[in-house]
Amino acid sequence: MADTPDATQIADTIGAEAAAFFGTYSAAFAKYDADAVAALFDQPLAVLTADKPLSYPDAAAVRGYVEELLGVYHSIGLAWPVPAAVWAWPCGPRLARAEVLWLLRNEGREEIMRFSTSYVLRKADDGAWKLAVVISYEEPVMLPAANPAA
Repeated sequence: MADTPDATQIADTIGAEAAAFFGTYSAAFAKYDADAVAALFDQPLAVLTADKPLSYPDAAAVRGYVEELLGVYHSIGLAWPVPAAVWAWPCGPRLARAEVLWLLRNEGREEIMRFSTSYVLRKADDGAWKLAVVISYEEPVMLPAANPAA
C-alpha cells in the first residue's frame, strides 16, 4: 500500500512549490521580462485592491497589466524584488493561498520599500502554478501608481 501524504506533507510541498514559484516570478520581474511575468498569471486574472476589483479576462489584458506594473516599478528604480518570506496554505489539490513579504531593492541593493501581498494560485492542467487572484492591500497605499486603471 502506497504511503498517502498527510496534511503536513501536503502543506510542506505547497509551501516549497510556492516559494519556488515566487522566486521565478521575482527573477522575471527583475529582468523586466513582460512575457515571462505575464506567463505566470492565470486568465482571467483578478486583482483586488481596497479601491476596486480589477479583472483582466485574457492574455492581452494580462499583458497590458504586467507592462503597466513593470513601468511603475522601473520608474522607482526597482532592480531586485525579493520575496523575503512566503507563507502558503493548500486549498484542495489545485489551489493555494499565499502571503508574500516583498522587499524591493535598487541597483545598489538598498531597500526602496517593503509590503505584503496575498495571492491565490491555481495549478494549471500542465502542473504549473499560475497567479489567479492578487490581493494588493499594502502596495497601492505605498505606491499609488501601482494600482493601474482597468
